[in-house]
Amino acid sequence: MKIEKLNENKIRITFNHSDLEKNNVDVHSFMSNSIESQSLFLHLLDEAEREIGFITDNYKLSIEALALSNGNFILTVTRIEKEILKSTRVQARRKTLTETNQVLVYQFANFDDFCNFTNFLSVSLPKFVEYLSECNSLYQYQDCFFLVLENFDKNYVSAISSVISEFGVYVQNSDLVFHKVKECGTLVTENVLHTK
Repeated sequence: MKIEKLNENKIRITFNHSDLEKNNVDVHSFMSNSIESQSLFLHLLDEAEREIGFITDNYKLSIEALALSNGNFILTVTRIEKEILKSTRVQARRKTLTETNQVLVYQFANFDDFCNFTNFLSVSLPKFVEYLSECNSLYQYQDCFFLVLENFDKNYVSAISSVISEFGVYVQNSDLVFHKVKECGTLVTENVLHTK
């Protein structure tokens, strides 16, 4: 875990899966804002106060969370001063994938990452595999693998994102990328995710 002071009112906390394990929090609990993840967050704020003097008492906080494809997590915590609060309305928004996409494309750095993802699904979330079983294709393009999801239920978009983000990354402009990998890449298989 690494805590950096970006300015007087902003810090960055970088941590990984092993930091979560040390605090008895799994990735899915952390991503779902569980009691365990809230406890971890409070622990991180205590550490920030001890290490760099970042005091959060009597401040409102803005938190930006980012999960990286390498397994690291970055929390950017900003203290909002009372004078600013009086003149500004602060709203927390979670970034979600746009529902206008006709396809979702996820990029895996290598085939092993994709296999780890499918193994995780089949062991931990077999119902999810059943849902995805008829709407997916796997392409290889420029040494990467692209999972393409078509005709998916829009209600599953955020669930799909949180599960896959441990193993691969969501590709912006998925519609355009899909056409590119379909035209220039190699179709590895269709319906690669299936129940056994």
